[in-house]
Amino acid sequence: MAPRGSVAQPRPMILDAAGNPVWVAEHHYGNVYNLMVQEYRGEPYLTFWAGNDAVGGHGEGSYFMFDRHYDLYRKLEGANGLGADLHCFAITAESTALSTVYEKVRKNLSGVSGVHKGKGWVWESMFQEVDIETGEAIFQWRASEHVKLTDSYAKMSAATEKEPWDFFHINMIEKDQAGNYLVSSRHLRSILYVSGQTGEVLWQLGGHGNSFEDLSGGAATRFVGQHDAHWENDNHTVITLFDNGADWGGDYEKGSTGMRVLVDLERMTATLDLKLQHPDRIISASQGSYQTLPNGNILLGYGFNGAMTEFSPNGTLLCDAYFAPSSRFTQGDVQSYRDLKFNWTAFPRTDPNLVWADGTLYVSWNGATEVKAWMFEDSYTSKHDWRRYDLTARAGFEDTLELREAQPIRRYVRAVALDHAGKHLRVSPVLDIGSVATDWESEEARQKAAEGLAAEAKEDTHIDTVDDDDESNHNHKDQNAELRKEVEDIQLLLALGFLALVSGLLVAWMTFSWRRRRSMLPWKSVPQEDEEVAMDKMEVDSDRPTGFWQRLRPRLASVKERLRDSAQRLLSLRRPAGAAERNSSEGMLSDVELPTVD
Repeated sequence: MAPRGSVAQPRPMILDAAGNPVWVAEHHYGNVYNLMVQEYRGEPYLTFWAGNDAVGGHGEGSYFMFDRHYDLYRKLEGANGLGADLHCFAITAESTALSTVYEKVRKNLSGVSGVHKGKGWVWESMFQEVDIETGEAIFQWRASEHVKLTDSYAKMSAATEKEPWDFFHINMIEKDQAGNYLVSSRHLRSILYVSGQTGEVLWQLGGHGNSFEDLSGGAATRFVGQHDAHWENDNHTVITLFDNGADWGGDYEKGSTGMRVLVDLERMTATLDLKLQHPDRIISASQGSYQTLPNGNILLGYGFNGAMTEFSPNGTLLCDAYFAPSSRFTQGDVQSYRDLKFNWTAFPRTDPNLVWADGTLYVSWNGATEVKAWMFEDSYTSKHDWRRYDLTARAGFEDTLELREAQPIRRYVRAVALDHAGKHLRVSPVLDIGSVATDWESEEARQKAAEGLAAEAKEDTHIDTVDDDDESNHNHKDQNAELRKEVEDIQLLLALGFLALVSGLLVAWMTFSWRRRRSMLPWKSVPQEDEEVAMDKMEVDSDRPTGFWQRLRPRLASVKERLRDSAQRLLSLRRPAGAAERNSSEGMLSDVELPTVD
């Protein structure tokens, strides 16, 4: 997907690779900048700034975060009572957010060309790192506290509170793994590397305060009005940026370019590694972007001029797209602050929309990225009996199906969204096309359908009944169930008794074995008086009638009788009337023999 934010668009949009809209925000947010996909806590989010961009050229608005269902997750303002600026909103690897901030402050402007008084008003360029969940500032940096105002290339304005002087113009921040910040200053024409601990400027690429020896004759450190500076790798050896080559002050180069600069932080040298330029030498005095794609390709966005270009890693032009009218291409009627390309997979919570007009069905599903085809179904009843009417591939934001006279259509219609594997994603609400339908259900078919529905209802509500002759059988079933339960209880008791028997035998055997081994030990002797006491105890125990088996035997006999009685009752209930007499006369067994338990 190719998200973009455009100042000419009243709503944020996402375009697919063919340039077709995939998502158009349903609400008006004002002017929109920096629509992009960013990862937060392992999940992708759409982020963008929206508000009034006419406030001092920096805007007053908020940053928005939407999840893959297009539900609003966060709306973020500036921290410490300051407004959120439109230039940058970047989610860090630590799940915090970086944003640019502008504030009017009074400063001593002595020594700055064009000023004839000591103090004046300036736009203070700031950035904040904030906690996304709480909105509280973790780190805040002010440019005027760390750079010289005299290093600015911007011409002095009135420097009043109504018209402050924008000496720095921050437009990009990025945090690296070391915890420091890469900052782009348009009016200093430089990239600054700022300490995350003290805010000190550790070094500067380009501008009056350049820290590097340029091994490319000045080509690596000379840029004008640059935007979108990034580290291309984690080892701090490559910086990429969009060189506007122009500024509102009238300084123009020979066209805007994309630059890749090699830096050696030990030797403090800089070398121009790659310079990409549009064949028509497009010059954008403001805005712009440089994005290195996962496959190594490079996408340049031309900001003020509505164009974007994709190059191969070696600089070969692969794709060139314009989204502004050619007749007014350089007038800024359509602008895009950044043009970025991302993967985006989304599943809206809303249903697809289906509309009927002038013999054509129109279907769309705002924000759905996985729809590959639409299956249209029709029905007589709007509730069931759906049949496939036609199938059409998704070709754009809104797809159509023109009805053909040779293919009759029923009164109720719906559209089913299908993915690349033919899986049903979601179904649109049912559309009643009324008298426009050409396939009507016959009277005979309606009668059969009504009979079928009645039969289904009867089957669903059917309750098994018994007549008077079967009532006794029903009672017998209840009695049989009770007997089975009783037999099961008796069987459980027998099983417990058997386990007790086995356990007692095991304990007796272990005791006897232990005593026998003990008696065989040569060093163990038993006094004669102890032996006499033990023999007397054994004689007493042998005469005692209250042992374990003496207590268990009467209970087992009782269980046997109960089990016999229950079985007899069960057989008598199962035999029909007169069966007992026939069994007796025929010499059949009329009793149940149970095994004897001792």
